Amino acid sequence: MKRAYLNLALLVIVAGLAATVWFTQKKEQKGAPLTTLSADAVNSISIAHPDQPTIELEKKGAEWQLVEPVQSPTDPFEVASLVNLATQETKRTLKVADVKLADLKLDPPQFTITLNDQKLDFGDTEPLEYHRYVRHGDTIALIDDPSATAVDADYSNLVAKELISPGAEIEKIDVPGLSVSRSDGKDWSATPASDAASGDAIAKFVEAWRAARSMWNAAMPDDGGKGQPITITTKGGAIHLVLVSEQPQLIIDRPDLKIRYSLSKADADTLLKLAPPKPAEDAGPDTASAPTHKTDDAKPAEK
Repeated sequence: MKRAYLNLALLVIVAGLAATVWFTQKKEQKGAPLTTLSADAVNSISIAHPDQPTIELEKKGAEWQLVEPVQSPTDPFEVASLVNLATQETKRTLKVADVKLADLKLDPPQFTITLNDQKLDFGDTEPLEYHRYVRHGDTIALIDDPSATAVDADYSNLVAKELISPGAEIEKIDVPGLSVSRSDGKDWSATPASDAASGDAIAKFVEAWRAARSMWNAAMPDDGGKGQPITITTKGGAIHLVLVSEQPQLIIDRPDLKIRYSLSKADADTLLKLAPPKPAEDAGPDTASAPTHKTDDAKPAEK
């Protein structure tokens, strides 16, 4: 009898394990990719929103460039969200003939993204799992909703967060009250000259600008571009910026790209001035202090 119970228990365990494996494998089965393109094959992207300028990106070599409505290096993480749409998993598919496109906000679409020559119309999100309706040819796919910052009509998030392109050769930096330049191509100097204008301080100042990166980008407001001018001169040309404010964050506009950079408040100390010289170390007294002795002024006891 005990053996029968033991065999039954083992049978239940085996059945449970088999069911777990079956459901796990079923759950791990992925849907088909949204397009027939591989991510590596994507070399052009356009984003079209109604009544807004079309955003266009092109892959040049290994790097993506924003080419319309402005020309700029791009943020690789934001662009990756667009490129990965090519292989985005479809959670479910519907036939165009079986639905009313207007009910899914696909006629007209909310926006359209074209990867190479493959057109993707984006509609509404369904209310249960918030998957996005995307029309591709005669099929409507439901996919995970892509990053809004990558697909919206505001291109500012696609612009690189670096204020100066990596590899750019800086020749001069002009900020309010300070100019740092390298006239002979080797040695840096600062104007006006000051005790803070040491070689080390100037090198750190230039390096801070090379590494300057915004926390986030935004479209420059219509009344933006007003403030104190900042000019970064490189071998490739001049970058004209505007210092808008230092509180509560460091805000810098770039009018030619019509974007606003928001940097950390602490960046103002490294981007707008030279680091103050360190105080000289205290060498201490030339000689050691003489030891002190307690004197006993009491009179000897009378005999």
